[in-house]
Amino acid sequence: MKYRLGLAAVLTAIALPALAAGADPVVATVNGKEIHRSTLVEMQQSIAQLRQVPLEMVYDQLLDHVITGQLLLEQAKKLNLESDPEVKAQVKEAQQQILQQAYLKRRVDADITEDQIKRQFEEMKKTQPPKEEVKARHILVNSEDEAKAVIADLKAGTAFEEEAKAKTIDPSGKSNGGDLGYIGKEETVPEFSEAAFKLKNGEFTQTPVKTQFGWHVIRVEDRRTAPPPSYEQAKPQIKNQLAQQDLQKVIEGLQKSAQISRFKADGSPASEKVKP
Repeated sequence: MKYRLGLAAVLTAIALPALAAGADPVVATVNGKEIHRSTLVEMQQSIAQLRQVPLEMVYDQLLDHVITGQLLLEQAKKLNLESDPEVKAQVKEAQQQILQQAYLKRRVDADITEDQIKRQFEEMKKTQPPKEEVKARHILVNSEDEAKAVIADLKAGTAFEEEAKAKTIDPSGKSNGGDLGYIGKEETVPEFSEAAFKLKNGEFTQTPVKTQFGWHVIRVEDRRTAPPPSYEQAKPQIKNQLAQQDLQKVIEGLQKSAQISRFKADGSPASEKVKP
């Protein structure tokens, strides 16, 4: 599946810190500069729409953008852009934003307790209905005609796994026969999930399924009611929800404790003044 990553993603990639080596292999070198797998992982996690996507699906695109980012950084240094006044101002602004975010994270982390997370987890178990999942495979190709040819091969008796290894453009699908494991409706794009959840066990789509990533042929092998998430699995999501709630309280508290004067857009006095 192809994802479009813009310039912001490229710039994010060159700013991400690398994790310790060990299980962090070098995945590319650019003019002798090593790029580690951890850089791709952190870049993926910095892009909201990619966080739930298996790394293998976006590996090539992420790597391309990290390489591009490194090349741009090298050229910027050759031009000594670090000394440019405008660049310095932008760096200072970015530094201030990083400090702001670091303060908020530290405050929120201190405010949220393990007991709060556990209580929220118990409430979540009471309110969340069981989730249906299907065990699916898919073959992704670039055109509708290619997808129709895949369907014809499957109807003629070609095993789905072998067809996937031979035809799919999804990098992970070439090694695992297009296996996506168990997926819920909300874990993929609507067009894909709508087609997949209509299939019975052992069936594959008889017409190509178009999504933003290309054309798919989907096979469903099994379906189940997903087991509820464990506490450790749910904890990051719950903590994030509590953090969003606490964040607003922190900001409101700072506003109340500060002397803030507001002015009109032309600089003239405004009638409202926020007092501590």
